[in-house]
Amino acid sequence: MTRIRVFWIAMVLPHIGCALFFKGDAFVPRYFSPESSATPTEPIAASGLELRLGHVNAAAYIKDRIVYRDSAYEIGYYEERCWTEMPDAYVRRELNRALFDRRGIRQIMYGPGTTLDVDVVAFEEVRVPQHVGRVELRYVVVGDRTVQLARSITVERAVAPAAKAVTADAIVKALSTAMVDAVDMVAESTIAELRAEAATPRSKFAAAVQ
Repeated sequence: MTRIRVFWIAMVLPHIGCALFFKGDAFVPRYFSPESSATPTEPIAASGLELRLGHVNAAAYIKDRIVYRDSAYEIGYYEERCWTEMPDAYVRRELNRALFDRRGIRQIMYGPGTTLDVDVVAFEEVRVPQHVGRVELRYVVVGDRTVQLARSITVERAVAPAAKAVTADAIVKALSTAMVDAVDMVAESTIAELRAEAATPRSKFAAAVQ
């Protein structure tokens, strides 16, 4: 019996050693940011409009790992591709640049005033039927008492093909472009609403005088 046990141990130990010393490749996450430091911010004159940037929240499934979609009903996450921050943080900073830096809106910090709230509904790579980066923003412009504007904007930008395979950088660039364009659309729509709101009292007063 002792000889059998010794023989069994001699046969098993080499395989245990293989399991211990020849494991798969270590998981190494890679971190990406859709923000580009090369994008200049040109200071402009004040527009005379005021706005508070309220909440900027992301859907529950949008996390620090990059999302991909192969169908309308199923999403997946890259194990090794992560954002440096949550995507809603990127969208908030881009909104600040688009509204207050590039378009001269005065930012309301406290007290009454019109507020812009934004929900990041999609921030993902779509692989079929077309390979694009998709960003969807749902936004609401709220006055002191009522909702003045509520809309949703979806922007898709093509992922540039590479010689052999699509690179992570190409995916991030497509998402970056989609984010900037979507935020610009939200900014333009919000400013149009602010201008209409600012013109309304004057129009009513002019009508009353006539």
